[in-house]
Amino acid sequence: MKPLSILLALCVLLLLLPLPSRAADSMRCGSRIASVGMTAAELLAVCGDPSYRDVWAQPGGYGGGYLGNVEEWTYNFGSSQLLRVLRFRQGRLLSIDDDGYGFATDGPGDCSQSGIVRGMSKYRLLMQCGDPVTKVADVVQAPVDRYDRGYDLRRSYNSWEIVYREEWVYNFGRGRLMRIVHLDNARVTDVEFGDRG
Repeated sequence: MKPLSILLALCVLLLLLPLPSRAADSMRCGSRIASVGMTAAELLAVCGDPSYRDVWAQPGGYGGGYLGNVEEWTYNFGSSQLLRVLRFRQGRLLSIDDDGYGFATDGPGDCSQSGIVRGMSKYRLLMQCGDPVTKVADVVQAPVDRYDRGYDLRRSYNSWEIVYREEWVYNFGRGRLMRIVHLDNARVTDVEFGDRG
């Protein structure tokens, strides 16, 4: 009888645990709630200024045209809360994602060789390494899922998307190799080593 009551208690406990969430459609800013669909002005009134704002133009696909500006705002509420990444198009909030836990922003951190990794956000890169020596940006067509897909005969390898691509170069001095960082839509996609600084 005792093992049955323990099993029943464990089942009840499992039912009470929160389910893992994917992309959120709302976030809390103090005592107020920000949600997908709000305008940028409404969000500023609720949450205040973000820690970082990134804006790029998004041209249309094969037919040409213009899809409007894309903005990505990052809110860093400190090391005990998640970084919140908000994506806007034409001034309207499209999505709310998280980017791991926040951190103290007391100047650039250590930009070590292993510190810049694929998938890292532009905000984390700036906070860790500071501003690059040079930046080059362009809008290009790139294969969809070009970094994560494996060889699979069932998938189409002719799918393309429009991305905002940047190349940042960091020079860490004479004794170290320069780093060339490639970003697509504000995410690190590749890191190369250049000549010595």
